[in-house]
Amino acid sequence: MSELVDENFNHLRNLASDIELRLSGTSTAEQRLKNELAGMFAVTVAATYEGIIKDSLINYATEIHPTYGQHIEKDFEKLNARVSLEHLKGYSILFGIPEWTRPGSVKKLTTFHRLLEQRMKVVERRFRKNPYDSYRNIFIWRNAYAHERTTSATFKDVYESHRVAQYVVRTFVTSFDIGG
Repeated sequence: MSELVDENFNHLRNLASDIELRLSGTSTAEQRLKNELAGMFAVTVAATYEGIIKDSLINYATEIHPTYGQHIEKDFEKLNARVSLEHLKGYSILFGIPEWTRPGSVKKLTTFHRLLEQRMKVVERRFRKNPYDSYRNIFIWRNAYAHERTTSATFKDVYESHRVAQYVVRTFVTSFDIGG
């Protein structure tokens, strides 16, 4: 599964690099086009995340039993809008990812929660940004562009948020790889 994640994220990185290379000028037309592309790129990033999450759930279910995998594939045909951070945490519980007991916590937690907590400290130190906010922003910008064809984000904002938010998706996939 990690190969699929790497392949998808390399595609996003190459796409962003190509856009930056071709639209590095400061003309008004280039800036307007680049801002329009920011919304489109947010849609692309969000769709990539949704595809990876869906594939991860289907693969995990198929490892348990092929019929279960088919059921999950049908159930999650239209996964979009069900990939918030709270949904991801819920999926880890629903799919039976190994439990984790955090001292002092009364909530049911899983390996996903533990890995997320560990990685988030490292990611925040490295990027100086909150991964949860970056993840949410991708979907806020996607929705704004998809429904209103506007976004308050620049292309750089979207790409920088993706660079941080991708760790939420990577952690989700890793927790299912470990749990399987």
